Amino acid sequence: MNQHRYIVAVVIPAFRQYEYLRKAVESLLKIDFPPDQWEAIVIDSSPTEENLRVVEAIAKTAPFRLRCVRRNAEGPGPSRNLGVQLTDSEFIAFMDSDCEATPAWLSEGLSAFAEGIGIVQGRTLPTQDGVITSRTWYLRVEKETPYYETANIFYRRAAFEQTHGFPADAHANRSRHMGGEDVVVAWTAIRLGWKTRFSAEALVYHALVPMPAWRMVFVKHWYIKPGLVRRFPELRRHLYLGCFLDRYQALITLGVLGAVAGLGIHPLGWLLITPYLFVRLAEPGGRMKGILKPLRLISHGTRDLSTFAVLLAGSLRYRSIVL
Repeated sequence: MNQHRYIVAVVIPAFRQYEYLRKAVESLLKIDFPPDQWEAIVIDSSPTEENLRVVEAIAKTAPFRLRCVRRNAEGPGPSRNLGVQLTDSEFIAFMDSDCEATPAWLSEGLSAFAEGIGIVQGRTLPTQDGVITSRTWYLRVEKETPYYETANIFYRRAAFEQTHGFPADAHANRSRHMGGEDVVVAWTAIRLGWKTRFSAEALVYHALVPMPAWRMVFVKHWYIKPGLVRRFPELRRHLYLGCFLDRYQALITLGVLGAVAGLGIHPLGWLLITPYLFVRLAEPGGRMKGILKPLRLISHGTRDLSTFAVLLAGSLRYRSIVL
């Protein structure tokens, strides 16, 4: 380990996504923070050494210490853990490989820390490069969330070490992991008495990641949501009516119950579907307008039903109802 102690270390887990990682690391070159007071560590678990070559090429001219370490794939959590172990900095700034930091990201994130604060969550917006479509995935965080996404978050080392780090992922060898490790670490720290804060000025931009239609419909990581709620019941106060992912899931659940009742008990049960139809049709915006507006129910309904099915499966698996 380098004997020079830095104030903060930026840790970026990487798995494939070579061009995204290149942009992420290049964005660090524009950071306005004394170069002798921070370092950046990329932990790569890709099957090839392309990310290693990307980082090593940029490191040749980087004014701060930049390195890439290879490890076996266990998901982003263990990669972040290794990054923390490789530095003795007082603070850790986590960013994902499909994000780009703004120049003031580090200074603003660090300035938000005060006595007793162990976690500072930064603001994450979709990049302004490109067009958002119905098949585009990105992260938007404009206020403190109960999930403390590690795409953009700062930890005081003392707080992080008390949590014993991120768990491994169930889908370590896939580009879209199951997730949830960020929730585990953050809420463990909160239970230990550490306070949190949000910094809108600590801004990163998230890439617009194209996704096949089926992935936009079938969001597999909702499966573990009931398990997280069972482990951390504090999350229930952030659910709609304490039980539902959002208002749409509450209404689609009512509609499913109505369909079951309509088929097996009484035809009037089908009326329970109407609140969902009314709310979805009344939504403003969207590309389908006028007489085409009802067609939006196909895409919305398909995704909402898929989410209901995934949450129901997770609720049964973890014996914790989240729909």
